[in-house]
Amino acid sequence: MNCPQCGKPINRHYRGLCQSCYKYFKGGGKIHDIPAAGTIAYDDQGKVICHICGKSFVRLGSHVKENHDLTIAEYKEKFGLCHSARTTEKTYSETMRQHAKNNGMNQQLLESGKATQIQKGETDKRKGKKARLQELLDKRKRKFKK
Repeated sequence: MNCPQCGKPINRHYRGLCQSCYKYFKGGGKIHDIPAAGTIAYDDQGKVICHICGKSFVRLGSHVKENHDLTIAEYKEKFGLCHSARTTEKTYSETMRQHAKNNGMNQQLLESGKATQIQKGETDKRKGKKARLQELLDKRKRKFKK
């Protein structure tokens, strides 16, 4: 038996639908018009609409991978979307940023980065790279002070 909404084969059905379609419609989801190729469309709640099935999601990448077997890069290429196009709800990035900030992620990044920072005068860690601009300016200052 196949799901009448998405066409996936289903072993166990939920009121005639596969589990993912059942959860989607039970939560108030609806099928939207398919967006034009090359454009990202949002529903009235700000969720991104899928170009394949017309359903809307907070994170389109997860849906595309699980239900359509495409990576988000393949999806963007297939529908002519810019590689930097946002495929999440408009407020999702800010929400995740706040979660990271509330959990001390900025301090964790600073602490973990201390071990990788090159200190002034440590030329052996540069692996053949040129000196930083600030070091060149410091050398000039010392030269002119003499």
